[in-house]
Amino acid sequence: MSDVWSLRQLVALAGFSGAAAAALFLLGRKSAQLDAELERREHQEVSKSQAEKAGTPRRTFTRPPTQVECNIQENHLVTFVRQLPTKPLWPRGGGEVHSTAKLVLLCASGKGGVGKSTVSVNLAYSMKQMGFEVGLLDLDIYGPSLPELVRLPPNCVTQNEAGRIIPIDYGGVALMSWGYINPGEASTIRAPIANQIVGQLLTGVEWGPLDILIIDSPPGTGDVLLSIAQTLSVDGSVLVTTSNSISLADVNKGLQLFTKVDIEPLLVVRNMASVCCEACQHEQAIFTDSAMEGLTDFLTERSVGLVDLPLDEKLSQAPLSFQPANALLYPFMRNPQHQERSAWRALRKATRCVLEAALGLKGAGGTSKGPKRQAPASLRIRPGGLLEVRLRGGDLKPLSCGELRANCRCALCVDEMTGEIKIDQEKIRGDLTLKAKSLEQVGNYAVSVLWSDGHQTLVALRALAEMVGGGEKNKTSAW
Repeated sequence: MSDVWSLRQLVALAGFSGAAAAALFLLGRKSAQLDAELERREHQEVSKSQAEKAGTPRRTFTRPPTQVECNIQENHLVTFVRQLPTKPLWPRGGGEVHSTAKLVLLCASGKGGVGKSTVSVNLAYSMKQMGFEVGLLDLDIYGPSLPELVRLPPNCVTQNEAGRIIPIDYGGVALMSWGYINPGEASTIRAPIANQIVGQLLTGVEWGPLDILIIDSPPGTGDVLLSIAQTLSVDGSVLVTTSNSISLADVNKGLQLFTKVDIEPLLVVRNMASVCCEACQHEQAIFTDSAMEGLTDFLTERSVGLVDLPLDEKLSQAPLSFQPANALLYPFMRNPQHQERSAWRALRKATRCVLEAALGLKGAGGTSKGPKRQAPASLRIRPGGLLEVRLRGGDLKPLSCGELRANCRCALCVDEMTGEIKIDQEKIRGDLTLKAKSLEQVGNYAVSVLWSDGHQTLVALRALAEMVGGGEKNKTSAW
């Protein structure tokens, strides 16, 4: 403080010129800031001392869990997902098969207003950019968000001759929401009718053959989540939250429900976790208190990955009116001008991480503590070039060389643009001379097989388990 006072005296001797007066003002403001900082520190020391004397536990601040990292190339993810068995999208127990998918993913949250629908929409379009055939179903009957995020012309929903609903194609993603069918009528629907609508949307939409169906569930832990679990075989869920106590408490309730109905959490997206300055690119955390403690413990125990999604003004903007799909204006992930933004990169990372987890790689590169997930299967060559799969529980299952070779999804066997099969699968299945020559492990998620005909197949370990009927869930296969 003596240095500040000496400078003030020098300014006074200078005769208070205009420049000196400005300097005096700045010095006075700096002096006030220093005084305030000293007073704040003294107050903290007094509070700490009083708390220690009274035996009050000090509040600790918990570091957020480690961010999950992506380990698999995007083209390999596409190959591995398409190797999974096709399962019908119908009620468990029977019915006519009109739609199928390799994966069914649920996007959920314990409460509204955390950006769940924004995340689900952009995940769907991110997967489409990777090359998947994707469907997006909005099951929020009372407050559907999909029609606000992807605006379409009125009266765009149609039915086929069988009475099933035809999804709407926008930018290559098949969309359906009650808000498209009856816009503006959600608030007048009673709960029993709403449950019937949910059932119709789950089983009465003719998606056709999909790679991935994403279901955007309403917030909370109500009847809709139970209906989904009882109707379809869901491969896992993406949980969206923010770093505040209320949101995290509701997410934990949702996690408990998922455990009861056997829907596995694959990834947690912490929305609005930070804000990035567009001028200097500095990223500042928004929530830094101990509200993350409960989520941190859960993620550590279950090896569930976490991806932080920053607050971005472009991501939060919804279209005001319908725009043609070729304009590439919305959703956020479709706009090529957004690819350098941190939110775009975070959403792409979340897309890859949730697919890795769905393939059975949860824990690889995610939280550092907690048990690593054991591989779902391993492959070995028996005498004579035959194949054998060892499942996670230790069971051994024979695997036909022709069956595995016929289901190769490499660029030589399947057209990457159209999905058309370029090989004679039945001829390969019937070739008794086809043998496996060698195996090469690829990370902890796949194996490469060199065949006697010179071809090489890369197959995910989960796909091997499903092929021999050893998947974690009893799924109907239709290779």
